[in-house]
Amino acid sequence: MAPLEWLRRSLALRLSVWFAVLFAAGFTATFFLLYVLLGRQLESRDFEALRLRIGQYADIYEARGLIGLRERITEDSEAPHVRSLFVRLVGPGGNLVWGKVPPDWIEKDPRQLAVPDGWGGWSVRRVYNVRVPTDLQRDIAVVSTVLPDGLLLQVGRSTDSRSALLEPLRHLFLWVGGGVVVVAFAIGFFAARRATRPLQNVVQTARQIISTGALDARVPMPKRQDEIAELVRYFNTVLDKNAGLLRAMREALDNVAHDLRTPLTSLRGTAELALRQQENPAAANEALAECVERADDVLRLLRALMEISEAEAGMMRLDMVECDLADLARAAVELYSDVADAQQITLRIEDAQPAPVKADATRMRQAIANLIDNGIKYTPAGGVVALHTETKDGVAHLAVSDTGPGVAPEEQAKIWDRLYRSDHSRSKAGLGLGLSLVRAIVTAHGGSATVRNGERGGAVFEITLPARSAAAETAQGAPTAPQVV
Repeated sequence: MAPLEWLRRSLALRLSVWFAVLFAAGFTATFFLLYVLLGRQLESRDFEALRLRIGQYADIYEARGLIGLRERITEDSEAPHVRSLFVRLVGPGGNLVWGKVPPDWIEKDPRQLAVPDGWGGWSVRRVYNVRVPTDLQRDIAVVSTVLPDGLLLQVGRSTDSRSALLEPLRHLFLWVGGGVVVVAFAIGFFAARRATRPLQNVVQTARQIISTGALDARVPMPKRQDEIAELVRYFNTVLDKNAGLLRAMREALDNVAHDLRTPLTSLRGTAELALRQQENPAAANEALAECVERADDVLRLLRALMEISEAEAGMMRLDMVECDLADLARAAVELYSDVADAQQITLRIEDAQPAPVKADATRMRQAIANLIDNGIKYTPAGGVVALHTETKDGVAHLAVSDTGPGVAPEEQAKIWDRLYRSDHSRSKAGLGLGLSLVRAIVTAHGGSATVRNGERGGAVFEITLPARSAAAETAQGAPTAPQVV
């Protein structure tokens, strides 16, 4: 990617720019607030001292008159800790009654003027000018109050210009503020790059999968547990599910290619036989009926393989409702009672205790029916297939036991595999997918399916699911509507 294109598309760069802009705005607002508060504090300090002094002068004037005021001002002027003050009394008409000007406000005029001396002669006097010291560096602060006799008393003094005092602070802000913005941008860029690195890993992983087809590539998990880490975790989970689904599809295709070869060969041979039996319509019809039966077997095989693949990949759609394994067991026993009677096998329910669960009733009924069908298939005439349900320690149990030959210990883990047929079951008709579908359905419900040999012989297949206790049902209120997950 070109540098300009990277800069335009970089999320870390945009985040760092926003961070620097917001930081600069916050820094500027903070400086402006401090600048205003400091200026007001300086102004308040100057005027507060003058207000205190004019209050003292007003009290002295009221008690001792102008003479006492002049004496006090003279004493203050001689005090070393008192800055030179400007004081004046102004009459109602604006005429000056009395005033005192600080010495540093008075300038001597280089010109000399001749003025009458009062005895008919002239005298030469130096002219004095009063200059109020207000410029870029100096300012003046004046406070006024009206005395009881109507005169206006004003007290003032020169102060340092607040603008001049705060000018170094403004220059400091420009330099420090610029440096702070640069540092903030650098820190923001570093933090943004670090925060968005998992997103870059996601992009690189996706690009690697697209370009190379490496479905086992995964995004490294961040050390921090935050929203981005959660995104990475879910992204890897999606990749795992997709990989599992593809693996299941490949296995299903392999199984189909392996297991369809025999029925399709038989189907082709039967069809050819039907074509040769044109002179014997009864034989041709029988061959065609066998073709239909073989085609149904193929369709059942494909349907079962697809259902198992969906369940193992976590993609099976389940209509979850509140149901009872005992009720589902009774329905399955009723469905297979005629089949069991035809083979002289006793099919019954032993001690069906309530086992409430939340499950897809149709799928669970299918799983129970497959276990019953498996028990009937391997139980000899005169044998028994029994079902038992109970709830123990928050877990619902359903067991299907038979009096058949049982399952060899070395085969108990293999019988759940697709198309697996044990040696003694080769003569039995079937697709070899019934138990695989049972485990896939139960696993999709968050349960487990196991097998063991019974104490008195035969095999015991058991399904366990999380139970819904009566207390939980009471707390949750009325049954909820079925939902698809």
